[in-house]
Amino acid sequence: MKSCRKSLDRLFNPGSIAVVGATREESKAGFTMLHALKDFRGEVYPINPKGGEIDHRKAYPNLKSIGRPVDLVALCIPAAMCLSALKEAAEAGARAAVIASGGFGESGKEGLALQEEILSVCRDHSMRLLGPNTAGFVNPGAGVAVHFNPLVTRFRPGPIGLITQSGAMNVVVGSILESEGLGISIGAGTGNALDITVSEMIGYLSLREDTRCIALYLEGVEDGRELYDAVYEASLRKPIVAFAVGKADIGEFAVSHTGKTIGSFALKKAALIQAGAVVVSSSRDLVDAANVLSKVRLAPKQNPGVGVLSGQAGPAMVISDYLRSRSVNMPQLGEDTMERIAGLLSVKTYIKNPVDTARPSPDLFLEVLSLMAAEERIDILLAFALHVAIEVEPVALFRSVRERTQKALIFGTAGLDEEIVPTAKELCAIDVAVFRSPDQAAVAAWALTQDSRAYYRKKRQNLRARSAIASDTLRVSPDEAEAKLLLRKMGIDTPIFVVCESHAEAVWSFRKMKKPCVAKILSAAIAHKTEVGGVHFPIQTEEQLLDALRKIDAIEVPGKTKYLVEEMAPAGLEIIVGATNDVSFGPTVMAGLGGTAAEALGDNSMRLAPLDLEGALEMMSELRAARLFDRWRGGPSYDKMAVAALLVTIGQFMEQHPEIKEVDLNPVRVFEKGVVVLDALMVCGPQE
Repeated sequence: MKSCRKSLDRLFNPGSIAVVGATREESKAGFTMLHALKDFRGEVYPINPKGGEIDHRKAYPNLKSIGRPVDLVALCIPAAMCLSALKEAAEAGARAAVIASGGFGESGKEGLALQEEILSVCRDHSMRLLGPNTAGFVNPGAGVAVHFNPLVTRFRPGPIGLITQSGAMNVVVGSILESEGLGISIGAGTGNALDITVSEMIGYLSLREDTRCIALYLEGVEDGRELYDAVYEASLRKPIVAFAVGKADIGEFAVSHTGKTIGSFALKKAALIQAGAVVVSSSRDLVDAANVLSKVRLAPKQNPGVGVLSGQAGPAMVISDYLRSRSVNMPQLGEDTMERIAGLLSVKTYIKNPVDTARPSPDLFLEVLSLMAAEERIDILLAFALHVAIEVEPVALFRSVRERTQKALIFGTAGLDEEIVPTAKELCAIDVAVFRSPDQAAVAAWALTQDSRAYYRKKRQNLRARSAIASDTLRVSPDEAEAKLLLRKMGIDTPIFVVCESHAEAVWSFRKMKKPCVAKILSAAIAHKTEVGGVHFPIQTEEQLLDALRKIDAIEVPGKTKYLVEEMAPAGLEIIVGATNDVSFGPTVMAGLGGTAAEALGDNSMRLAPLDLEGALEMMSELRAARLFDRWRGGPSYDKMAVAALLVTIGQFMEQHPEIKEVDLNPVRVFEKGVVVLDALMVCGPQE
């Protein structure tokens, strides 16, 4: 990690910079990138074959003519010219480069081939490369802006590290941060990320003392497991907030942008959350979450509590609705606290939590907030008041409260810029985050709880749960019977079944079984047996069995037709358990409600493997159908622990078998005690 930091410091803290492709044409990147360096305290060398002077600086015809090594070279030239320019830069002693040009991997096969040649040059000369196809980076604290958008030169130094796969989104998010009076430590767009990746940047920023929170904007993720590991390790040191796109089908657009495929959005989101990131759904939320997490971070806690105090009922209702709809803990205040608050208020209002003070005086607001701060179950205090001087004096209020507690403090307000901006600046100095609406304040409180809960999960993580039984590598996809035998070796229950190759053998086996039974076609070539008429039940008589077998005989399959005859399982709750060895994220597991409508409803939860029993139980709690497990409307309870153990085991099995690309256990029937897998599909593929 230290060597990584040293090598990236070459890029982000250079002593000298050369801009190859510098030009006098103000509309071109070669001019804007050079101009963005107007306040850089080191040496800047414009490189243009014609020499002369560009933007009040002496221009050089090539890098060699400078006569001394240059720390960082920025290439603003066509893609076809970048390879020779990079070789020249390496020979001239440069150890870092930025390629702003497009026309590489995002443009097709020729661009991909060019990328590989460029990467080879970088590797041969230990040169670090940002891009290609990047707008650049900014390090405000060092006065470095190697970027072709001059707006970044106005970004102030601050505690938020900003990493985006899009250069434009780096400017967008950075601009919002700037407008909110927030600053950044490093802002970088990784572009095609040929050398320096998002994952490496996360690790680098997590070690910088000037970075208190890391904000990510993600599109495609090619090495999901590497990203997971980076977020997992870095979030133990610094909070991480991530905004990822891809819920809609924008894959083709993403490839044309940075050359990266979007992949599964659900899996990307699940992996980021599991790794410890706070995942938000908009750039606005990204800023608000990063704002509060750059000021305060809660200790690890399973279910941190939020206390809400408001001078008006409406905003408190907006905040409470947001938090409670996301299962954020808003504990009811203690009886003694509520009695004391009731004695302070002149009118009867809601005081359980949230507390509505109905346009209080500043002194009253302070007294109530101080009482709430003393509540042990409250970890975050969120106060909302309109910015009116006769109602609340926020700076004096929070200074006084800060003297009494070190709990997280959030101030939500609304008013005019000339009133709020100076207030926010003063409150920022005592680590109180200020937000301009109840919605933004609620997002901030939610983000603090999510980070704390993720931190808690990782502190308690235990992967020593039930182990899968390792078996030989599978060369071909097993049929259902073979798959079920593998499950049995892992201690996973399946119905009693017999594989039969003739009608007579099936009838003989049927006579020995408990009725009713099921008859299925047995073929690894048929993934969905019900769709071809290959599943028949309930079968009570030999005549019904023979009728089912004749219907199965009519189905075309390669080779000889085989039958699987098995006993039907008792009634229970049906769920789906799935797993994949994803090309980007590796082994993953999924749980969802069973039944024909399950896929359409999208009620499922995902995790990367391995996972522990606690993580598996969390998966179950995330399902909208989770309440069905706990005596829903007087019904039975179902064995969540058995389901959790199944998820853990399947995850370990997938780790041991990278040749298995997909496992589909559907349905899995859950009882009051135990589970049984009714159908099992395993699909093998070539190892990567």
